[in-house]
Amino acid sequence: MKMQSLKIILNLKNISLLIFIFHFTISTTQAQQIVEGVVAVVGDKAIFKSEIEQQYLQLKKIENQSKNIKCDILNDLIFQKLLSHHAELDSLEVTDDEVNDAINQRIEYFISQIGSEKKMEQYFDKSISQIKDEFQSIFREQRLSQKMENKITSNLNVTPQDVLKFYNKIHKDSLPIFAEEIYLSQLVVFPKIDKLERDRIISKLNILKQRINNGEDFSFLASLYSDDTGSSKNGGDLGFVRKGVLVPEFESVAFRLQDEELSDIIETKFGFHLIQMISRRGQEFNVRHILLKPNISPKSIENAKVKLDSIVNLMLLDSVSFDQLAIKYSEDDSRNNGGRIVNKQTGSSSFVLDELEFSISSTINGLKENEYSKPTIFTSDDGRKACRVIYIDRIIEEHKANLKEDYDRIQSVALQEKKVRVLNNWKKDKLNETYIDIKVDYDCEISDYLKN
Repeated sequence: MKMQSLKIILNLKNISLLIFIFHFTISTTQAQQIVEGVVAVVGDKAIFKSEIEQQYLQLKKIENQSKNIKCDILNDLIFQKLLSHHAELDSLEVTDDEVNDAINQRIEYFISQIGSEKKMEQYFDKSISQIKDEFQSIFREQRLSQKMENKITSNLNVTPQDVLKFYNKIHKDSLPIFAEEIYLSQLVVFPKIDKLERDRIISKLNILKQRINNGEDFSFLASLYSDDTGSSKNGGDLGFVRKGVLVPEFESVAFRLQDEELSDIIETKFGFHLIQMISRRGQEFNVRHILLKPNISPKSIENAKVKLDSIVNLMLLDSVSFDQLAIKYSEDDSRNNGGRIVNKQTGSSSFVLDELEFSISSTINGLKENEYSKPTIFTSDDGRKACRVIYIDRIIEEHKANLKEDYDRIQSVALQEKKVRVLNNWKKDKLNETYIDIKVDYDCEISDYLKN
């Protein structure tokens, strides 16, 4: 691996993940136009022309791809099949739950992107159950490949000496320039619901429940009154979901309902619900609901801001750190990591300025390291109105990569390079002892060790 590829490695995305996203996004019409045929066999696993063509149809839309995209796909698939083949030989197992969890997560992701379960079914021209059935084998093989890769690389590590050696091999002119980075934390408080508003919502839901008991259609009332814009278009129908996906307060009530049974009114962080069971299958269930979201009064918002002010003042009075305050007092999930705000694009805790949401960048404008903002209103990830204080943990100015400021990133790249090297060596060894038959359907420069 060339050392000038450090910047590229730092920005790599998981190829396997892309492959399986593309499997999902291919349209039925395109798939029907693909001519089937075996391109290669690895052990007892075939690589079909359709697999390559499906991925090609998507990857060719991405800029800066190599000229031989199909060859890149073929090489990736050979490695994937090799991993899964040897995973089976090594008796590595993948449970049905693992496969179903992976499929459900991917389906939930696409539903969030497309807008609803119904729209997803229309897009693929298949029911959710048909989509799940079709991707059982794909995700089972993916999980096998991942388990084999983890078995090969899980015990690898790099010492500080390894990191130093890796860094010293990089030509100084090839070191990337890192843009200014900022690390942020937050302390979040949700305004309380006024008693009058709570009573109004409960009264309205009780009236709707009575109307349903008197014979009116739940779905029709949900489409008229539910504040859940995603499900109200489908009469409040949430589609089949597995246990553990929905918030506990909702799920514990919903899962105990019998077919067509109505729940009592329940409260979750999203508001107040009335639930009706449609049907169940194993650990999955399908319910419809009516959600009413309470209005938050200006007084409640002001009270939340006052509470935040009193909490952050503890840093001055008792010399308590911001992360300790966040762990103790913050009311959202960020408290679990000391209030640290995570970059959704990268999964890390650092941001460059153009990655910040406007609600954040406008709040911290002019602040310096170890300073915090005034309490501001924002909309949380789950759609609720909330108040927060944002703290500037650290600011790293634009600079050329160096061990002092970027040790963690360079260590990560050094470890990744070691994993790639070990995986390549494993691949060469296994290809010599594995049946490989590659049809020359593509004009690819396949390495000699891949040829029979």
